[in-house]
Amino acid sequence: MKIQLPDVVIAGLYKDTLVITQTNPEPKASKQFTNKKIKKEELGSPPIKKLFFGNNKKNIAILVKDNSAVHINDEWLSTLSKLLSACKLTLEDVAIVNHVHQAEIFSALKETLKPAVTLMFDVTTQDIQLPFTIPHYQVQRYADCTFMTAPIITLTTDTQEPTRSEKKKLWEKLKQIFNV
Repeated sequence: MKIQLPDVVIAGLYKDTLVITQTNPEPKASKQFTNKKIKKEELGSPPIKKLFFGNNKKNIAILVKDNSAVHINDEWLSTLSKLLSACKLTLEDVAIVNHVHQAEIFSALKETLKPAVTLMFDVTTQDIQLPFTIPHYQVQRYADCTFMTAPIITLTTDTQEPTRSEKKKLWEKLKQIFNV
């Protein structure tokens, strides 16, 4: 079985050192191979890692806490895709950030993603160091951004009560936020 690691994982494994093997011709006819450890300053600016899933075309940040996936597990992604579609949005329009792996504070998210809307599933305003708290499904404006929190069960495929009533509450607020 052959396992191929994503570029982000490989880059993370070797983030502190880079070894380049180069051929240095000597005055003699023979060639000598040397290993040179390159300092970070010599490399220039590092490539930007994509810390989110989606293309963020409409500046909508979706923060989740998912221990089982790099960005978001398939079940939650499927439900989220359906919700976005009902709001006339796609995964291209959003940036999904897994707070478990990217414990960013809001100021860093604001600088990187420039969100107009931030939806948080099991991520609290304290988790991203905002100066206020809000209960689930309350829409709050702050720093030119609309915030809303919801429990992660709203992204599950469960259709039993009480999950169904939570999903209804989420849908009502999403309609309000996205004018659907």
